[in-house]
Amino acid sequence: MAERKGVFSRILKAARPKEVIAVLLAIVVFLIGYYVIGRHSAGSLLSTSIDTRAGAGASGFTVDGTLETDEVDISSKLPGRLLQLLVEEGDRVSAGQVVALLEADEIEAKCRQAEAGVRAAQVQVAQGDIAVNLEQLKSGDQVDQAAAGVKAARAALSMAQAKLAVLEKGARPQEIAQATEGVAAARAAFDTAEKTYRRVKGLSDEGVLSQQKADEAEMAYRSASAQLSAASARLSLVREGARKEEIEAAREQVHQAEAGLCAAQSKLQMAHNARLMVNVRQKDVEAARQKVAASEGALMEAGAYRNQTRIVSPISGTISRRMSRSGEIVAPGYAILSVSRDSGYWVDVYIDENRFTGRSKGERVRVEIPALGKMLPGRIARIMPAADFAVKRATNEKGSYDIRALKVRVMLDDNLENLAVGLTARVHFG
Repeated sequence: MAERKGVFSRILKAARPKEVIAVLLAIVVFLIGYYVIGRHSAGSLLSTSIDTRAGAGASGFTVDGTLETDEVDISSKLPGRLLQLLVEEGDRVSAGQVVALLEADEIEAKCRQAEAGVRAAQVQVAQGDIAVNLEQLKSGDQVDQAAAGVKAARAALSMAQAKLAVLEKGARPQEIAQATEGVAAARAAFDTAEKTYRRVKGLSDEGVLSQQKADEAEMAYRSASAQLSAASARLSLVREGARKEEIEAAREQVHQAEAGLCAAQSKLQMAHNARLMVNVRQKDVEAARQKVAASEGALMEAGAYRNQTRIVSPISGTISRRMSRSGEIVAPGYAILSVSRDSGYWVDVYIDENRFTGRSKGERVRVEIPALGKMLPGRIARIMPAADFAVKRATNEKGSYDIRALKVRVMLDDNLENLAVGLTARVHFG
């Protein structure tokens, strides 16, 4: 190696500068040419080409692809520990089928707490209704009793006022005349009894009449004298009228009756005001009902959380992947399983722009599934709006060259039971 380096050094020293530059330029040109030729050969191997198999006519060609369908991740809306997985990869599931369970001890406790809150609120409503009824009965009785008291107080006041009026006005003329006539009658009876007593007394002293007759005449005389005194006293009382003490006592009775009426009226007003407590009790009942509604809402929320611990498949299909295992902690939105829809299969293929002329959405094609030996009808469902500039290569093509290709999605009309994602699908364009 040392000898080779020495030889190379001697050559460079012996060569002229222009010759050295020429040699270097030749080497650079050689490397660039080698790089371009290598890139062209590699591009040819990766380029997309049209089908040149026997039987492919001028307008018909075949392009390979793979079956695809929608794949949906199944996740939880709640964080928690994965209690159990009910399905495995490859199992078929229906929309709404429970595929996994989360631990729900805390949520169950919240449900029981919410149920207890509902029951407590309902008891408060029942107690409030009873309180309203009792308050209505109580206030009604109080109003009736107070009204009766007012009526009695008014009657007592009327009687006291009438008595006072009689005492203040004195006796009526008719009463004075009657009393005067009573005195006159008593005086006449007294005069007659006095004359009779004197005659009988004289005769008794002379022995003409017995002593008994004299005693009887004396008793009649004294009785007439007493009657005259009583009639005279009554006339005097009638003429003089009631005494000041009686009038003052009657006035005091009037004042007491007025005070009693005011007290009775105040009691009646208080009884009416007590009816307002019925409204207060009714507001309490309404608040308790609102509390029941709030508790029921909390119970529904807890029930919704409990339902979300039962994770269900959103679509019908086949479990394609399992990302979690029982016992793991999963976060909201974290994929636990993936399910592939068992319908709506499609094939994405790339068509040479030279072959794309005349192709349109809805065009009928045939899709061959070699693994099943089936030929299924299909249609062009989507054509990408822009050409794909990446170099594509179809697996069934021989000669190839760099081209631009458009992505076309072909939807299958039939969904066979044995169809699966990833199967080879050959799309035959007519």
